[in-house]
Amino acid sequence: MTIFVILLIYKFIKGTFEYEKVTRFELIIIPVYSAIMMVLSLENVRSLTAAGITIILLILGASIGFLQASKTQIKDTNKLDSHQRPILKIKRNWPYLVGWLVSFAIGISVEVFYGAHINATEISHELFEEVLKDLSTIAFFRSHNAWFIWVLNVATSFTYGACLMVRYPKIREAVRRKNKVTNTRSY
Repeated sequence: MTIFVILLIYKFIKGTFEYEKVTRFELIIIPVYSAIMMVLSLENVRSLTAAGITIILLILGASIGFLQASKTQIKDTNKLDSHQRPILKIKRNWPYLVGWLVSFAIGISVEVFYGAHINATEISHELFEEVLKDLSTIAFFRSHNAWFIWVLNVATSFTYGACLMVRYPKIREAVRRKNKVTNTRSY
């Protein structure tokens, strides 16, 4: 199991420094899904402490999202996909990895704040799950996160995507919805 975890972490870190295709999934679907899950999970959390933590996490998450987007590099392949959208590639670099680690540490800290007793084995298990969710769509959608993880994920993913779309307007074209083909018949 340890070797598998190390290989996953290696793949995640290596992928941070390689160009990958810009996807609608990462920049649109994850923030929207996270927002829905955040709202649903916050329905059951009604305390002043939770409200305060939510506000703090939104601010911290937005700051992390700015950090993660700060040194991101975009490469235009000068190609179009089957829906006539530009194919762009993105390299996240060090700030993305640092932001990810800070988000992970914040999540662990909030768990401890709420009374969880976490040892090194549990931290490595959490790390494994988080890396797996970042690498696998199936793992992301099957995950059962606590409300504060959804809050942090909304703030980081939304801010990261928004920063990229503002800084690189062509990204908006790359992630736009598919053009609907209209059926024009001449009679």
